[in-house]
Amino acid sequence: MKVLVLTETDACCGPMAAAFLNDYSTSIEAVSAGRNPLQTVDPLMVEAMKECLVDMSGYRPKCVADYDASAFDAVYACPDLPAPTTLEAFRDLRDFIKNEAFLFFRKLQ
Repeated sequence: MKVLVLTETDACCGPMAAAFLNDYSTSIEAVSAGRNPLQTVDPLMVEAMKECLVDMSGYRPKCVADYDASAFDAVYACPDLPAPTTLEAFRDLRDFIKNEAFLFFRKLQ
C-alpha cells in the first residue's frame, strides 16, 4: 500500500510520520511531501529521530506537486505543528507524531 503523508513544509512532522508508517508494516510504502516545502529539515528533528534508530540525516523536503496523486492508495494529512526549539520539545513532538501515525495505520487495517 502506498501512502502519501501530506504537510505544509515537509520539514518536520511529515517525514517523521512517513518514517514511522514505514516501520509499522513492510506492506506500507509511505512518502511525505509538502505544499510549500522548505529547503532542509530541522537538525533537532534528525537528532530526535536518531534516538528511535531512524536516520533522517539525508532527507530533503519534497513538493506534493512532484507526485501523481493517483499513484497512492491513501493520503494522510499529518498534523503540521510548528517545529520546536529544543531537543526535549522535539522528543515530545516526535512521540505525538508517532502516536498519530499509528492511529492512522490502524485505520488502514
